[in-house]
Amino acid sequence: MVEPRMKTLGEKVECSHSLFPMRKAFKGTFIVAGGYDRDEGSKAVDENRTDLVAYGRHFLANPDLPKRFEINAKLNKYNRDTFYLDDPVVGYTDYPFLEDVA
Repeated sequence: MVEPRMKTLGEKVECSHSLFPMRKAFKGTFIVAGGYDRDEGSKAVDENRTDLVAYGRHFLANPDLPKRFEINAKLNKYNRDTFYLDDPVVGYTDYPFLEDVA
């Protein structure tokens, strides 16, 4: 389920609706997406609002996202202009791993 969330100019996440009624009704593994960061995703799982959280934009820019979340490392900023290019070098493959920025 995609949470009806958005990033505003101040990068503050706003959510006017909740998926909790869907969570209660659905008996399978519940996965949410929609602008979650590390802390918000962990909180959603801890509070049993979801089983799993999907990370799109953050994963594109951080090929080692699970490791970064594990050690609470700084994330690479994503470049939205490169998300759907057919260039094999720019975008998906040119974001640095942690060891490349250390």
